Amino acid sequence: MVTFICSENVGKARCEPGWEWSPNRPLPDYDLWYAMEGKGQMIINGEKFPISKGSCFLVQPGDEVNALQDPDHRLTVIFVHFTVDSGHEFTPPGRHVQFEDTVMLEICLQRIVDLQLREEDRQAEEFDLLIKLVMLHMQRQESSREQSSVSNMHKQLIHKVIDELRDHSGKGATVTGLAASLNISPRYLSQLFLKYTGYSLREYMMRIRMERARFLLTETAMNITEVSSALGFTDIYHFSKMFKAHNGVPPSKFRYKGHPAQSHFGQPPATFE
Repeated sequence: MVTFICSENVGKARCEPGWEWSPNRPLPDYDLWYAMEGKGQMIINGEKFPISKGSCFLVQPGDEVNALQDPDHRLTVIFVHFTVDSGHEFTPPGRHVQFEDTVMLEICLQRIVDLQLREEDRQAEEFDLLIKLVMLHMQRQESSREQSSVSNMHKQLIHKVIDELRDHSGKGATVTGLAASLNISPRYLSQLFLKYTGYSLREYMMRIRMERARFLLTETAMNITEVSSALGFTDIYHFSKMFKAHNGVPPSKFRYKGHPAQSHFGQPPATFE
């Protein structure tokens, strides 16, 4: 099992004017080097890479490295040195990965930096898990980079549709409306959705509504009529039919089994007109 061990050379820095990184000997350990902002150039073993926000480098033991910053766009970087204790061969990701979505990566790296500023229980274990998560994100980003830019654009579009449907439980959504918000035709959106999810868009919209219906029936005191209305159904019989088709049983089988909420003072909860 691979274990990542902090080398204690960890930090976050805004590079000074005139900054240049040029170690006088190859690095003895791994260095995870990430640009939070700024521009420049990284050279690893003679190969040149551009640096910009989201640029993540994994400099390996023995690498010869040199980095320069654009004087008009100074760099802010996080660097994490570590070694690997491995019972199995460690296959690192590539030396350079460019992230578009940087939120999760920066959360992990900032937490690693924070760990070195304080003493906490099981600190080494958390460091190991965080580095593994960063390696996973780097490998995932490498895999997605191998796909065409058109494919990535389509996936982002589908994720946007799914997020929109889940945020509103599919209520009131139409294929035409979703397509219009994305400036594409309904037919094209339906084709893309089926290709990337395996579901027709209309089917997925109904699945979202039925998931929400199950939750409301089992976790709240709403009755079937109220749930049907809340999810945009004008016909309770149509709602019941769709529910049974998706869940195998009628909505009455999912009725709430709890008791109405009581006041902290033992009195019935207040009602508001």
